[in-house]
Formats: sequence, structure tokens, C-alpha cells
Amino acid sequence: MLSIVRSGPKTLVIETNNLKKLSHFLKDDLRGVPYDRDTASTLADDNSSIAFLTTKMKDVVTVADVDYILLIPKDIEKVLSTIISHNKSHLIASLRIAPKIIMMKYLGDVEKTIESISNDYKGIIGTFDEIMEAHTNGVVISFTKENLSSPVSLSNIYDKAVYVKGNFNHILKSLHKKSLKYLNIGMGNKDWYELTIKIYDSYGQYKLHYERLLHIIENLELGLVLGESWGTDAATIFYTVGIYRVRLVTFYPPEYIKKILLGLEYLEDGKRIIDLDLFYKRKKVHWDELRTKEIKKKTDLSKKFREKILDKLKENDRDVLFQYEKEILKNTY
Repeated sequence: MLSIVRSGPKTLVIETNNLKKLSHFLKDDLRGVPYDRDTASTLADDNSSIAFLTTKMKDVVTVADVDYILLIPKDIEKVLSTIISHNKSHLIASLRIAPKIIMMKYLGDVEKTIESISNDYKGIIGTFDEIMEAHTNGVVISFTKENLSSPVSLSNIYDKAVYVKGNFNHILKSLHKKSLKYLNIGMGNKDWYELTIKIYDSYGQYKLHYERLLHIIENLELGLVLGESWGTDAATIFYTVGIYRVRLVTFYPPEYIKKILLGLEYLEDGKRIIDLDLFYKRKKVHWDELRTKEIKKKTDLSKKFREKILDKLKENDRDVLFQYEKEILKNTY
């Protein structure tokens, strides 16, 4: 499913009078790994912390003031408790825990999204770096166009952010509930379409086909997968087949989504690897509705739409798609 809101990396700034000893301890005993700021932020997850080491704490600590950066695979509480239990507190002159970060995916006009969130949560709008450097508590809501199901680097974070005072967990939960509202504000309050995609595969490779489909939905930003379920469909009066059903909400009209699905049914050589049917308001969207004067054959339409899909994907995302297709062919043909 497309993730709209999630927590970001946890950071703390430590002033030390012995940079060498403290950095060695954090590496040896807490498995900290030195990185630059962008790499550390990209690799950090919910269970890790980023430690910024400096030999001189200031009211406002900038990246230029930091002497050493470590990504530690422990949460902040575990980092601090380990320092205390190992009698290394003397290596710390002072420390500061930076505001907690929430990352939000946006579509369309991010400025409208930021303004709406700032008004709803009585927040302060500023640049991401300025907020992180100036505050020692509270929450920073940051914004990105990237998929939150994958690591996001700081270079892909929008320059502006919203600083909010309050409980991190409450704010995160609230943003989850209102995420569709803010996504819609950025898109100019467009209408949503609720569609059903049915996956048919006589070889039973449903997991691979679903992951391949989800990969395209996420990376082409087609919408939100609300749920999936198994089911059956009547192939004939006396015969039913198993299907995997996907519920998708999207800003795109059914005809556009059908083009994407048709582009995924065939490979470049014309080999059909999957049957993907689309339904809107319980009515099937047929492929022949996509015919043009120039292109009437289903395989030719699929080739055209597949080329458009590949053009929209980043190189590494195309490679992932090809790998899925390689696995599908290996297991079924």
C-alpha cells in the first residue's frame, strides 16, 4: 500500500571533550557506523538513531559545527542508557535531542498542503534545516514526493517544513487519520475513483504479480491500495477460477488505469504473463474501449502502453520491474 505518513529518523547532538574515545565507544559497543548526514538519514529507520558529535555546543548547532556523524542501530533511550551503564557519561559535556520528525508524502501543490497543516496544528513554517537547528523538542513535519515505503534521502525532502509543539505519537496518529484530506488539498480537491483490480493467473504466482502491480502503483503514484482479498470468479456456468482482488482509490479516470494494466499484461515480445481486469462501479472496463484508428490489436495497444510505463519509471525502478518479470517467467514458463 502507498504510505502517506511515517516517522522519520531520530537524532541527538552530543558535545564531547574527547571525540576520539566517544566515537570509538559508539562504534564498538553500540555498532555505530560513520556516515555523512544525507546517507545516515536515508538509511535510518524507526529503530535507529543518528548521533551528531561536536566539540563545542552552541545555541544553534549547524551541520558545519558537527565533527562526526554516526548511525546507531538503537533507539535514543537505548543509546543513552548504554552510555550510562558503561560509565562513559564523563565523555559527554552536554547533549540535545533534536525534534522528532514526521515525513509526509505529497502530491500536487505542496504549498497548499503545508499551509493547511500549519493552520490545523498551529504550526510554524520554516526551512527544514532551520527548524532542526533551532529547536530541542517538538515535532517537525517534513514533506517529500518520494515513496515512503522506501528510504528517503534529505536531498528529496522539500525545503519547507512545519514545526509543531505537542506529543509526537498524538500528532502522528492524527496525521494518519487526516492524510487523505491533505493529499486531496494538494491535488486541488479532485474527485476520487474507487476501482477494483482482479488478478487472474493460471500458474498461481499471485504473490509475484501482486508485488509487481504494487511496484507500478507506487512508483507511478497511481493512488492508494485500500485492501486486498482472495475471491472466485465464474469462468463458465460450471467452472470458477481463483482471483486476487485489489481495491484502489485514485485521482485518475478508469480508462487511464486500464491502459496501465493492459501495458502490464504483455512483455515486449508479445507474451502474455497475466490477466488484469478492471472494474468501476461493478462494471468491467474493457480493453477494446482503448482502441484507436491506428491501433486496434490488443497486443499492439499493450506494447504502446508498456513503453509509456517504462518511460515514466526511474532506471532502478525499471530494473525492479524486469526482475519481477524474470521471476515470473522462471516460475511459470
